[in-house]
Amino acid sequence: MLFKEYSVLERLLINHKHKKKLNNYFIISVQHLLSSTGSMFEALIRYGFEPNNIFLTGKLYSTHTETKEKIKQLGVNVIDSSISNNLGEYAITLENDVKKMWLDLEKVLKPNSKIIILDDGGYTLKTTPTNILNKYKVYGIEQTTSGIKMQKTFGKFPVIHLASSANKVLIEPKIVSEAIKIQLGKIIDDLKPKNIGVVGYGNIGKAIVKEFKDQYKLFAFDIKNELNNEIIEGVDYCHSMNDILENVDVLIGATGQDISNIGWISEIKNNITLISASSGDIEFNSLLKNAKPYLIEPIKTPLDVLQIKTLNNKVIKILRGGMVANFTGLPDSSPGETIQVTRGLLFSAIIQIVENEKKFKNKYGAIMLSPILQKEVTKYWFDDQPQRKKDYSITVINGFKSNDWIKTNSGGTHIC
Repeated sequence: MLFKEYSVLERLLINHKHKKKLNNYFIISVQHLLSSTGSMFEALIRYGFEPNNIFLTGKLYSTHTETKEKIKQLGVNVIDSSISNNLGEYAITLENDVKKMWLDLEKVLKPNSKIIILDDGGYTLKTTPTNILNKYKVYGIEQTTSGIKMQKTFGKFPVIHLASSANKVLIEPKIVSEAIKIQLGKIIDDLKPKNIGVVGYGNIGKAIVKEFKDQYKLFAFDIKNELNNEIIEGVDYCHSMNDILENVDVLIGATGQDISNIGWISEIKNNITLISASSGDIEFNSLLKNAKPYLIEPIKTPLDVLQIKTLNNKVIKILRGGMVANFTGLPDSSPGETIQVTRGLLFSAIIQIVENEKKFKNKYGAIMLSPILQKEVTKYWFDDQPQRKKDYSITVINGFKSNDWIKTNSGGTHIC
């Protein structure tokens, strides 16, 4: 074994043994190349997938180099990330890498091949070639909200909406906010901010607010002004971007879309540090694309801290080149035992496709992650990490014992 075994994955393997050969299945995937991801792919190979039928690329900002090389040792086709010389073009570069990966996959497909797209951000789903859709059975899995927002571009085949599963919505935000605090806590402490702003008040944004509110003065703003679904005592809620920009010296973006504009270079009147906590990799793109003439220091690497001098002689710092900041080169952004619940959900979505393939026939668009599998993964995680129960309400803990409750709290069409 090259990677650590995790209880959730091991129990899924035990409970979902099958006699069906999987050598006609192919996986094409974009994932964070972290140690626990390696554990998941090694488990998938043990489940029955041929390693040379797996095509994988990582994200530049989250790839752990040693892990990437170990995944290659498994026999998986790992495509190295390209590097753009231009600011704000990471999404374009990633999309081009994914298109190359599709070309590599297409060369080895057989007439009876079936393709599972295991995606993070929607780029693999979005770029699925038409000729592949016309020839082969294609199934998708999307784990991010930003990827789901691209759904209109890939409605020609079924896609399991992992991001709208009850587990992702109700269990994972606490894990993500903890990861941000683990990875960025000291960095933020060293900045000595008076006020921290969080833009985006979805599940992740709220979790970040809760994580930092006892240590700093917090301001929050939601671009859709959907703030009344959970007001937290002691947090100031703003009603515009200008309002929050005027009040904070650290701004965390958690929207999954571009919240910036070139006007910030003339409008911002205080020193501010910008941090992206979004899986969409685009929080500050408009600013980045226009920032080069205003950089105080030249760019050495894509993940440099950028310093922009404003027209008001203030400094805008952007951590990690504007890309997601809660990955800092460590093997995992969260402890493996914690993040194994996410790896288990991804694995369970693949199990759902393999075990219930006939139920996907003539189904298109958003498919619900099986409540039965969600229940299973959550139970295994709580069994392995019983101390985590204190992080969730009795309603949530008991809810995950009921398939009907999970179904009610999950998005997508229920088919199994």
